[in-house]
Amino acid sequence: MRKCSTILWILTILFLSIPIYSQARTGYVSDTLILTFRQGPGTSFSVLKTLRSNTPLTILEEDKGYFKVALASGDAGWVDKQFVVFETPKPQIIEQLNREKTALETRVGTLSSSLDQLKARLATEKSDQGEKAVALETSRKEVLDKNAALLTQLKESQANYSTLQAQSENVIEVVEKNEALEKKNITLSNRLAQLEKETSHMFRTGMIKWFLAGVGVLLLGWIIGQSVSSKKRRSSSLLG
Repeated sequence: MRKCSTILWILTILFLSIPIYSQARTGYVSDTLILTFRQGPGTSFSVLKTLRSNTPLTILEEDKGYFKVALASGDAGWVDKQFVVFETPKPQIIEQLNREKTALETRVGTLSSSLDQLKARLATEKSDQGEKAVALETSRKEVLDKNAALLTQLKESQANYSTLQAQSENVIEVVEKNEALEKKNITLSNRLAQLEKETSHMFRTGMIKWFLAGVGVLLLGWIIGQSVSSKKRRSSSLLG
């Protein structure tokens, strides 16, 4: 709607810019062969030149049946007023109409060209808008798809978080049990080391006792053997 208003506004300005030809009060030499252009208002004044029919004259003043006129060349003089008419001559009307026609045709050509350019621009902008609309729709669908994907990921993340949270509670319980077992294991290890130490001590003590007992038995056997042997030697000496 704004573009249509802009086009109408441009066309209105172009039409208003067409010049309107207005005619000032100008006289013309009537349909005579020649008209004398004198130095003063009367036949007693010398003739400066002769003027042909349809020569435009700018009326300056009037005196004694004569007009003081100015020519397009800038010359000023006097002419008999009865040979001056104020209706635009037909050849000049035709020439003026032809000029206006040419100007109008030029304006129409310019307007047609401008209109074609505006149509092309509107078509291009319409096409661009169509492409932009398609691109925006595509972007909108992509955003919706991404949003749906993000929502799915969010739900999965929430589910994973809940699972991890539940697992973390079990992990804490397992860790606490593991720590308790480690403490118990340390206690048992210390107890085992102590028992091993005590066992080693007891083993060494037992070995010493058994060794002493063995030595005692051997010593006792040797003493008994010596005693028996001594008794035998005594018996033999008594018998001999």
